[in-house]
Amino acid sequence: MDAGFAIYHRFIYPTNILIQLWVLLLLGFLSNLNSQNILTEQDVIRATLKNSPVISSANLQLQMQRQLEGASFNLANPEFIIESPTGEFMTLGVSQAFQFPSVYTKQRQLAKQHTRLAEKQKILSEREVIQQVKSAYLNLQFAKQLLQHLKKQDSIYAIISDAANRQFIAGQIDFKEKTFAASQFGDIHNQFMQAQTDAAIALMQLQIYTGIAEPFEILPLRKENSGVFINNEIVDSFQIHNSARVQYAFQSQGVAEKMISLEKSKALPGFSVGYMNQGLKNSEIPYRFKTGVNIPIWFWQYSASMKAAKTNLQISEQQILVEQQYLNIQIQLAKAEGLKAQMALEYFENKGLRHAFDLISTSERMFTAGQSDYINYLRTLSDAYKIQIQYLETLREFNQAIININYLKG
Repeated sequence: MDAGFAIYHRFIYPTNILIQLWVLLLLGFLSNLNSQNILTEQDVIRATLKNSPVISSANLQLQMQRQLEGASFNLANPEFIIESPTGEFMTLGVSQAFQFPSVYTKQRQLAKQHTRLAEKQKILSEREVIQQVKSAYLNLQFAKQLLQHLKKQDSIYAIISDAANRQFIAGQIDFKEKTFAASQFGDIHNQFMQAQTDAAIALMQLQIYTGIAEPFEILPLRKENSGVFINNEIVDSFQIHNSARVQYAFQSQGVAEKMISLEKSKALPGFSVGYMNQGLKNSEIPYRFKTGVNIPIWFWQYSASMKAAKTNLQISEQQILVEQQYLNIQIQLAKAEGLKAQMALEYFENKGLRHAFDLISTSERMFTAGQSDYINYLRTLSDAYKIQIQYLETLREFNQAIININYLKG
């Protein structure tokens, strides 16, 4: 029995009120029949991945790195020369320089490592976007559920406030009770209006993520079926290793290692071949060609580059440790939050919600029987409804912890 029934039977015409309530329920049922398409969490994720500029950017980055693989064999431009070597005639010459062959091989390997790094970045971006849109979906679920709860409470308090006002005019209650009922209704109505705004903002955020312009419905808030938080032990290293953040860090290490190999290859001799007649016009063709060797005698620049590349490798190795430590801490925090929410949910599901129902039904009986005034009745209702709202908040916290853990574990 709703809380408003206590005053229907005592102070107002029950038949008219019951008819009004049935009409409201019927309108709500018809409204649900004509509602928009219901989108599941997976529907929203698919739409977001399809329309997200973050994912589009990651795809373009990957495409660019694949295109750059074709530039790994990058020869120097040939040099075309026209000069008079003997002072008697002009002759045409051409010269082409080459680096040591292993340089091109290492550049190709480095380009492939950059492509793999872009692939890891794409995976990381996808998981970040999925986590964000899951949180947005959860926020909308909570906002709608809270709005539905406050709408019901607002209707009940409006009826109570109206009944209290009628009784005050009839001289059946004093000014204090009437004012208290009005203030309680005003507070709840204000919360209800704010909840409407919050729900509209949450829907707008999800529309921005998905790119869906028209309004849509979502599934109601429910407890995620993701197992039980048994303990708060250190997370298994395999879980950490599979995280997208750690995988990206490992791939950065692979890039740094190939960079060292490339810098070492650049310190090897280069070659050049060319054609130019340096003799008489009738010089034999074989004597018009030239070859050369590029000797890397400026050793300090190559040494500095290799030292910098080795330092970059050390940085990438430390970054792996940073990511592993960060993830371990964040997963422990998320597990702790989830564990607290889980214990609270067990209380609400086993006792708390039943206590709230008992408070409402008992206070209704006492109020109908004339054993309680408006002030005590409304205070009891307020306590019971707070329990129900706390349950919704705890349910959101638990589901958010699940989302965070799944993201962190990759």
